[in-house]
Amino acid sequence: MKDRLDNFLLAILWLLASTLGACFWFNIRFGFNIFSSKHWHHLAYMQAVQNPVNPTFYISTVITVFVIIFGLYLIIRPRFRRFKMPIRQTTIPSPQQPAQPIPADVPTPSVTPAQPQITSTIPEQMLTRPPRLNIAVTPQLFSAPPPQQVATPQNDWSEIRDIFESAGYTFKGTPRIDTITSAPIAIGTGEVLWLGAIGIPTSALGAAIDTLNQIFSDTLDNIIININGFVIDAPDAAAPTTPGILTFDTPASLRQYMSEHTNPPLAEDDIENFDAFSAYISTVIDYIGKI
Repeated sequence: MKDRLDNFLLAILWLLASTLGACFWFNIRFGFNIFSSKHWHHLAYMQAVQNPVNPTFYISTVITVFVIIFGLYLIIRPRFRRFKMPIRQTTIPSPQQPAQPIPADVPTPSVTPAQPQITSTIPEQMLTRPPRLNIAVTPQLFSAPPPQQVATPQNDWSEIRDIFESAGYTFKGTPRIDTITSAPIAIGTGEVLWLGAIGIPTSALGAAIDTLNQIFSDTLDNIIININGFVIDAPDAAAPTTPGILTFDTPASLRQYMSEHTNPPLAEDDIENFDAFSAYISTVIDYIGKI
């Protein structure tokens, strides 16, 4: 609704500006006032008695009408947002070519009348060049331990899903993000995304939000997705490590909060944009599940 009102006001402004410009041009070029009925009657009289009229007058009229209509088209035409889907690139290593044996010329010892001719041979295995060994200059004795996964307690996510759907949001699932094994995601109008967890520190959820923000920054152009984070039964609820993340004691308190912050209704003009946004989030969820 807001976009329609903006387009309507811009169209009125364009009509007023283009009309004043046309009035100024016809006045200084032909001495013709487009707001005067007497001038139009005089023009009709000249055309009726077949008096010659400057052709530039008709050309200016056609150009003025075209510019006004084209300007209205640029203002009123619908604009759709474009989302770039992230594509995971994989490289397939090329098979290593086997080392070719290096031919070697074997010298033949000289033969004397007193001794029989002796031919020395070298086995074929000794002629093959041994493969190279990939040895680092400084061998690593101990490998770094893998990052520890922060396991979210197994919970029935149907209640969380019901909370967000009751508030008008679209639930997108519980994917693994960063070190969180399952994190519920819901989206709403205006490129809003809710990301939550249960029983983990707020710092772990903050790291997952940073991961999503980095993916959005790499794949979107001039589109900002607002991420709201929440944790139920967080160990650091009394003094959250990461500020800005909402903390709740129980799902019931989350339900009470979401009932007071429902999703705004979706306008008809924004349906296609929201469908594209939902498809983009589904692609991102599928992408982060593979990395």
